Amino acid sequence: MSAGVDDSTAMMAAFVASAPIGLEARERAALAFADTIGVMLAGAREPAAQMAQASAAEESTGTGPCRVLGTALRTGPQLAAFANGVAAHALDYDDMCFVSMAHPSCALVPAALAAGELSAARGALLLDAYVAGFEIECRLGTVMNPRHYHQRGWHCTSSIGTLGAAAAAARVLGLDAARTRHALGIAASAACGLKENLGTMVKPLHAGLAARNGVMAARLAERGFTASPHALDGPQGYLAAMDSEGSSLDAAICDLGSRWEILETGVTVKLYPSCAATHPPLDALFDLQRRERFTAAGVDAIDVEVDSMTPRLLIHPSPATGLEAKFSMPFCAAAALVFGRLDIGTFDVGHIRNPEVQALLPRVTLRANPAFDAAAPLSQARVTVRLSDGRTFTQAADGARGYPGRLSDDELAAKFTACATGTMTAAGATAAWPVVRDLAGVANVRDLTARFATA
Repeated sequence: MSAGVDDSTAMMAAFVASAPIGLEARERAALAFADTIGVMLAGAREPAAQMAQASAAEESTGTGPCRVLGTALRTGPQLAAFANGVAAHALDYDDMCFVSMAHPSCALVPAALAAGELSAARGALLLDAYVAGFEIECRLGTVMNPRHYHQRGWHCTSSIGTLGAAAAAARVLGLDAARTRHALGIAASAACGLKENLGTMVKPLHAGLAARNGVMAARLAERGFTASPHALDGPQGYLAAMDSEGSSLDAAICDLGSRWEILETGVTVKLYPSCAATHPPLDALFDLQRRERFTAAGVDAIDVEVDSMTPRLLIHPSPATGLEAKFSMPFCAAAALVFGRLDIGTFDVGHIRNPEVQALLPRVTLRANPAFDAAAPLSQARVTVRLSDGRTFTQAADGARGYPGRLSDDELAAKFTACATGTMTAAGATAAWPVVRDLAGVANVRDLTARFATA
């Protein structure tokens, strides 16, 4: 294949518009959808999500075709995608992808749901759309990272996720390749997201903006709105402006449709509602505590070795808020030992101020070990615990429990039920689970979202 600036975007658009999606890829997407809907329901109660809902309600007649999950609000597709996207990322409990370096589902799922409700689409089409958007995000991540994310400070959940959301919405709405190409070009000018805002309400806002802007791009393109054919990889296009590691998409997209990142790399589900960089150390710490049966009171020091990227993410050694605590290795480690768990409730202010937690915070050291950089990012960790009686224990981690291939359906169901019961009864959550898990069998996505509306 000989691809120029024009041809790369055209190939991506053609893939999004019409590539056949296999059953195994659909199943991976179904898992991501099920997890994200649960997280969205839990996140709908968070202050950032409630502010987004209030903003959407002010701009809505309340009679739109799309639902804001976990609420009674109905609105248009862009506002629904926005509010649901903020909720999906509000707890930092949503999944990760280590190729795009994004949280893919918090933008892909709200965008696909909004487009699906607008068009009364079947569930299987939403799964195809998810896969198409996921693959586009991965190819962009392959070209743009690590410089884009690691060195320059872009938050890929939004800067790359906006294009993924546009691709997903375009697929659901049935855009042809020409209009999909314009949708990607429009989305390229709507993408942003700064890592400086990690640990604040702006981080989940990034997901809402990506979902909203992706739907907007697809709907504008559907109406005939046009963008430059060079919007992605032209001399002043998306890759150049965002300081991409590479300047050409050609090598990254040449295997679109024949090689699937969703199968090879997969989606990483979170089993703790904190930054993914905390998960391998947390698994190691919990393993040590279960095996050696020590308590927080007996710990003299905790040394956490990680790759060089992790300290750039875990930037709050002494957090004051729940959002900051999600990006604090000292807090996550201390809370894990003091409370014996790390769940949604762990990150309230009362737990942060707990005297035992506060006493343990300065005893936790986070440091980069360059030897870990050769492996996948955020996957390697080594935790050493020194007790006050002189004993020392060490545990290494290679990935975390939610990484692809390690998660059981029972664990996923338990997470969904725990997340959903904040906005619906336990019986309702239990009854909804098999329907959510079998999204491919849903004839009209509106029937699914209606289950998650409150009175």
